[in-house]
Amino acid sequence: MNLIKNIFLIILLSGSLLSKPIIIKLATVAPEGTEYYNLLLEMGQRWQEETNGQVQLRIYPNGVVGGEIDTIRKMRIGQIQGSAMSSIGLARLTDSIQAFTLPMGFKDYNEVDRVKNAMFDDIDSELSDSGFKLLFLVDIGWVYWFSADEIAVPQDLKDAKIFTSAGDYVTVELFKKFGFNAIPIAETDILTGLQTGMINAMQTVPILSASSGWSALMPNMLDLKWGAFIGAVIIDDKVWSKIKPKHQKAMIVIAEDIGRKYQKNGREMEIKAIRAMEEYGMKVKTPSLEELEVWESFKNEITPDVIDTFLSEEIYNKVTTAIDEQ
Repeated sequence: MNLIKNIFLIILLSGSLLSKPIIIKLATVAPEGTEYYNLLLEMGQRWQEETNGQVQLRIYPNGVVGGEIDTIRKMRIGQIQGSAMSSIGLARLTDSIQAFTLPMGFKDYNEVDRVKNAMFDDIDSELSDSGFKLLFLVDIGWVYWFSADEIAVPQDLKDAKIFTSAGDYVTVELFKKFGFNAIPIAETDILTGLQTGMINAMQTVPILSASSGWSALMPNMLDLKWGAFIGAVIIDDKVWSKIKPKHQKAMIVIAEDIGRKYQKNGREMEIKAIRAMEEYGMKVKTPSLEELEVWESFKNEITPDVIDTFLSEEIYNKVTTAIDEQ
């Protein structure tokens, strides 16, 4: 009888172990309460419902686990299993993401969409090679220059102290070629850097400048599309492989839906964020025709350095071919 009881107990314990939920700790620099955070929260709730609680998402917002480079390191050692990450971090895992950093390379979202379609498989494959599963890849607004002092022409940027992400030596070297003064600091230290004057300019999206309080210290925005801001949700392949295939399929469908909302909201929130910052005193500089000609000349001047430092010739050709498609 004792033997039967022991066997029964082992079966019960085994069942409880097998049903133990998979916890995905996901990091993001997005502040809690923002639309980006709320969408990740929705994704987690829907994952939990669709998998009957077998997959649970815990979100760590506000950059509490560090910047995106820190997050990658912590994902490598298993402290974090997922991330909602921008091209800053993604560039450490896939060269192809640099397709979207081509300065002044895009005129509208149609061009961005065509490049995303052209580059998606390469980005997905390279992330897989790096040990990560790509759940969605979206653009969430245009990158503009924000600064303490007005920027009208490229020369003004050469006089600025420009934020670059700590550890991003490639961008530092590239900016040096442009004649820019790049100051590497962690994303979590941007506000402090602005307050102390360590930095006084950066390239970012309006929604982040507004929600993070940066715009109060950089009350000037140049209305010139410098690049497209890309976001993605990635998960450690080791964790992803433990999830049942039927749950993986459901989670991808949900993630893609959240990605579409992410993109739609990002594009719409840009206008609202700019208007809100203008109400609080931010000045938006619209370049004159003469100034646009200066920027176009600067673009042509720096593109070879961008290709040499950031993009391969192959990626650059894919980008320009996709942009030129009608």
